[in-house]
Amino acid sequence: MAKALTGHLVTERSRPSDDFRVEWLFAAAAFGLFAVLAYTQNVNWDEFYFLSRVHAFLDGRLDRPLQTFFVHGFTWLDKVPGHEMTQIFAARLVMIGFLAVTCFSIHRIAREFTNRRSAGIAVLAFLTSAYVLPHGTSFRADPIATAFLTSSIAIILTTRMAGFQIILVAALSALALLVTIKSVLYLPAFFAALLWRIEDRGVALRVVGTGLLSAGLSLLLYQWHSSTMAIAEGMDTATNAKSALSTTILKSGLFPRSLELLNWILFSLAQVALAIWGLTAKRGRKCIIVLLLFATPFLSVVFYRNAYPYFFPFATPLLMIAVAVGVQRITRPKVLYRLLAVMVISAGAQLCLYLPKGTQTQRATIAEVHRLFDQPVPYIDHSNMMASFPKAGFFMSSWGITRYRSAMQPVFADIIERVRPPLLIASKGALVRTMESPVSIAGTLVLLPEDQEVLRRSYVHYAGAIWLAGQETTLTDDVVALTVPFPGRYRVETEHPVKVNNRVVSNGIVLDVDAAPLELTGKPGTAVRLIWDTGIAPIAPHSLGRDIYVGFPMVSL
Repeated sequence: MAKALTGHLVTERSRPSDDFRVEWLFAAAAFGLFAVLAYTQNVNWDEFYFLSRVHAFLDGRLDRPLQTFFVHGFTWLDKVPGHEMTQIFAARLVMIGFLAVTCFSIHRIAREFTNRRSAGIAVLAFLTSAYVLPHGTSFRADPIATAFLTSSIAIILTTRMAGFQIILVAALSALALLVTIKSVLYLPAFFAALLWRIEDRGVALRVVGTGLLSAGLSLLLYQWHSSTMAIAEGMDTATNAKSALSTTILKSGLFPRSLELLNWILFSLAQVALAIWGLTAKRGRKCIIVLLLFATPFLSVVFYRNAYPYFFPFATPLLMIAVAVGVQRITRPKVLYRLLAVMVISAGAQLCLYLPKGTQTQRATIAEVHRLFDQPVPYIDHSNMMASFPKAGFFMSSWGITRYRSAMQPVFADIIERVRPPLLIASKGALVRTMESPVSIAGTLVLLPEDQEVLRRSYVHYAGAIWLAGQETTLTDDVVALTVPFPGRYRVETEHPVKVNNRVVSNGIVLDVDAAPLELTGKPGTAVRLIWDTGIAPIAPHSLGRDIYVGFPMVSL
């Protein structure tokens, strides 16, 4: 494959039909691998959140306009047979299409600066660079925005910017900004494209006009999108944008994600070497400035707080243009073969890290929740895992927990009293620490002590990461008072018959319980618990795994 991709490095005439076939075979193999990963790759928590916004929009619950415009393109997911996992698999297949657009755009842009083989190797370099295999087709805003932005720049660089192309670029760049405001990180790259075409006065003027048209189109579409929902207090555009700017940039310091950056470099050594080689090429001042501006989305890791692994497939595509220039500078095929081998080995190492992190526990947990509740019910969890259910409480990302702790206001007593969520999923982070720890934990990413206490006394363990509303106690010689979190039907679980308000009940009996405390008597030492009854036979508590998310596997340096 290396020989087919490199061949004679300075000529475009050597067996083009063979090169064309190799490129298509490579593309088919690469995207076949991505299809396998789409089904087998552990779903990250914000992918569930992304899906939950679609369901919230369909149910009339969406209350935040900023960065939710994408919902209009994914309403069809609700019609996909199965549950949340099947829907995310279907959405990931669409993300593969966006990744293909990004790869095609990299190739088109690179052809403006180098030859065809160098452009092809730039695409290979992108696909094998760190984090693209596991996160390049995740169901997030990033793959969508990346495809729209890179294709817009490719059109600007390679066409005459006729009327249709002006409209297309304006629409694509406007949609990218509506999908995620971090699209502004690509603004220097658009200036680079304008600089590259500056000598053609007509094209340059049309590019400027396209930018103005895009800004106006963004505003119009955003106003329309906002009009489709009732915006909640604190979810307005100004408040959200100010909070995002402050948290992700102004207060992040330098290299806020240094470990992620170091891991990217470790698994992208060949790409880094080629990019440096390309950026130091003697190709004229304008070309070098353009290449440096293309690199600015990646260089934003210096200050951007959310430069998590999934950010790099968004930030690095245009850096691969410098890689293509670096490839064209290499005159010794053996050197390039070795660099290609490093890329392939790196991709294999990444697969070894990520492939064992499957979706079995996620699928089983979601299937069990749907078995228990045939209709959506309010629930508490970290990140909207049950995307089709209405979530009670805030999104417990590190950002969300930080804002919650800054307010120093317990929230869950009010949520339980007002919303009465019968389900809690201790899937990650603060909720796992709360439900599985016997004492309050001190730290910056945990719930306030008052909220930990109310959750522990309001929910009992069902299976795996699933907790249901209920209460448990151990009988003594005296009457024991037990209060359930809110009225409803509760199943009694006990080894020995007990008296509940002077009524003898045994294991499995279902009671209609109101808000009044229950009086329990019976054999001292008997463990008794009341657990929310769904009318469905329970499963064994240990039949489900508890490790829902695997996080971002990385090498500690």
